[in-house]
Amino acid sequence: MKFRSTQIRKITNAAIESYISQNKKTVGSTVFQGTLYENVAMRELHDKLHMRNLELIGGAHDGGVDIIGDWPISPIYSKMEQLLGEYPEDIPKRCAVNGARLTPIVNKIRTDGEIKPLQTFIQCKALASSKVSPKELRELVGTFSSLVASSKRDKSVVIMCSPHLLTKDGLKLINNVRIPLIYLRIEMLRLLNDQELAYDLENSGQLLNYFENEYARKLLQGCRIDEWLKLGIYSRKI
Repeated sequence: MKFRSTQIRKITNAAIESYISQNKKTVGSTVFQGTLYENVAMRELHDKLHMRNLELIGGAHDGGVDIIGDWPISPIYSKMEQLLGEYPEDIPKRCAVNGARLTPIVNKIRTDGEIKPLQTFIQCKALASSKVSPKELRELVGTFSSLVASSKRDKSVVIMCSPHLLTKDGLKLINNVRIPLIYLRIEMLRLLNDQELAYDLENSGQLLNYFENEYARKLLQGCRIDEWLKLGIYSRKI
């Protein structure tokens, strides 16, 4: 599958404000709300998970992927080791997940010193009230499987962003698949003034929850991404 009409966007609050200002006539549309949420998700992915080269994908041929980018894991691992010391638990050379075998990334970092960034495929669901359905998750899994060969799944990750927590069925589903899938709960922007179309860019649209499925947890074990987020280490210089 080839992506079309990609746009590299500046991931800043000023850029989000510019998008809102330029699209006031379509503010009530699902397209406006969806694109606004994608921009907010890109900001959080960049600022808190330090993803790079994020591109917003447009058009009917995106295959369900809204954003693509790169995720450098080695700098995060190095920073966590510098601050918290060596990871205290033994990490196996190989792991089995749902019948598939994988090599934890940490082993490659420890051997080579640095690895290439993970290729990321991101879908955003700007759902105001309903939660992401198992059907939507299955479709995302299918999209990832069609884009990434099974031999390269340890070098890629698929991410779903939504304002709501996963359902029990959704949680069960993603833990039973043979791909690295991460679910991010990123809240919608809060509207401060309806008439002026003023949004609270500083205190809303935040990354609230980070969840790795079983495959991603084994692949990323020892990288301590959850602690990276909980301790706010992303705000420090690497």
